[in-house]
Amino acid sequence: MLGFQQKMIIAFLLFILLPIIILGFVSYKISSAALQEKISSQTVQTLKAVDRNVMASVSEVDAFSDYVISSGEIQSYLSTNDQTSMIDFYTKQQAVAGMMLGNSQIADFILYRESGGATHLRDTQIPTYQEFRSSSFYRQILKEKGGAVWLTPSEHQPFTQDNRFSFTLGRVVKDINTLNNLGYVILDVNMNLFDSIFKDVQEGSASGMLVNQNGTIVYSLNRNLMGKPFAIDHFSDIQSNKSGYLIDKWKGKKSLITYMPSSFHTGTGSSSLMMISIKPWKDISNDITHIRNMTLLIVGVALIIAGLFNMFYLKRISLFIQELLKYMKLAEKGTLSIRIRRYKIKELEKIAMGFNNMITRIQQLLREVETEQERKREAQFKVLQQQINPHFLYNTLESINALASLNGQKDISKMTINLGKLLRISINGGYEVMVKDEIRHVMSYLEIQKIRYDNRFSYEVEVEKALEYQPVLKLILQPLVENILIHAFDPTHTGRIKISGRVTNGRGQFWIEDNGKGMDQQVLMNLNHTEKPERGGHGIRNVQERLELYYGKNYGLMICASENNGTTIRISFPIQGDKHGV
Repeated sequence: MLGFQQKMIIAFLLFILLPIIILGFVSYKISSAALQEKISSQTVQTLKAVDRNVMASVSEVDAFSDYVISSGEIQSYLSTNDQTSMIDFYTKQQAVAGMMLGNSQIADFILYRESGGATHLRDTQIPTYQEFRSSSFYRQILKEKGGAVWLTPSEHQPFTQDNRFSFTLGRVVKDINTLNNLGYVILDVNMNLFDSIFKDVQEGSASGMLVNQNGTIVYSLNRNLMGKPFAIDHFSDIQSNKSGYLIDKWKGKKSLITYMPSSFHTGTGSSSLMMISIKPWKDISNDITHIRNMTLLIVGVALIIAGLFNMFYLKRISLFIQELLKYMKLAEKGTLSIRIRRYKIKELEKIAMGFNNMITRIQQLLREVETEQERKREAQFKVLQQQINPHFLYNTLESINALASLNGQKDISKMTINLGKLLRISINGGYEVMVKDEIRHVMSYLEIQKIRYDNRFSYEVEVEKALEYQPVLKLILQPLVENILIHAFDPTHTGRIKISGRVTNGRGQFWIEDNGKGMDQQVLMNLNHTEKPERGGHGIRNVQERLELYYGKNYGLMICASENNGTTIRISFPIQGDKHGV
């Protein structure tokens, strides 16, 4: 079971240190993603510029090949097989060829005649015409119908026997008059055609290259990589022919690899090329590494603070709480002579003083309760001494009723019976009775008063069935009816009293109406505003106070009256489940 001190340390680590760690981790991830996005976006723009420059260089070579295939000397040579014609062509076009060689780095110039045979400028071995015709390169040249077909260094080996890396361009030469195939021109292009262009990508340890759809590196400033596979785990993402970036390992190092499809296409089955930029992650992660290091530093400082906090503060609080729990258990067992010692920490000192004051006050309250209980016991004893036995009183009333009946005194018998009913409700304990019992009590009272007043008034009672079995504070109708009999009727007036009960808006209500002389507005205002009247109204005041004390301020009496037009009193009380009183 962990102690309070250990729990506080764990809480400190969870609620302070853990959010710092999470914040640092999230910041590192967000910064890393943002940095990747930013650098890759910039690199894609660089690759687009490189791609445009590559296509510009390719277009220069294509333009040179256009000049070659349309040259009259080439046309004459291929159609007549005149070797001197080719020498004359090279002599006459030396200036043009020199300009193109300076821009496009043409390394070799090969011509195949449709009728067979081949001629080229370098003194190296080349494929025979039959070997050439059996190659996929030849078929692709025919398919393009005069268009340029490029081979990458890894695909053109039959045309370079000296282990050089170069690009190869091939085109069919058509007769400019009949469009018949005269032969085929093959241009061997030096690799430095692209070197100056890709140096824009080669910054520091970063590198750029061209990769085909098979994953073979077809161009790189590092010639040792050419022809080798581009070996990364997620190469399938690059094959999507879309621009993007990914984090992967290149040569065993975590690197940011940015890629985009190149506009330069070769003539084989893997004709689509991808431009790739590779940047070691460690070279671009200095900023986010700083965030990581700062997070670790903050965590370390937080741990030191947690240790100091535990040593100089939590330990004292823990000891105080343990002492407080000990004294509380003693107080729970009834030992009230205990007191907590003073502490230097202000907050703990206040708690200690509060506990000591509470114990002192409890002792005072216990003494007061003991004194009050003693007084109550004495009062109950006196009441019991003076109390009349209810059974004796009921038996006496029964005897009076029997004697009255035997002597034919019906009024006396009736009064005795109703008086017994009154006493049963008045004497029985409890604050509440059922509505039907309260109605029966007031009817017993009215029956007695009818005999007393010689039937100078009549009464009517109507109560909804839904209300009869609801509890209500007892003895609230009789004082109001008594007030009506005393103040509302004069000897010459035949009085009428109507009592009704109903449930309205979830509340129980009694309505007591009479046709008496009513009351003036000043008296009515005093009664409705709960001001104590100067004279009269004590019964009404008593009922109002008891209703408010028992049910709360939301329930009680409302009186409506005017002079000579009678009085209406409404009593409101809660039905079961809505009591707010005692």
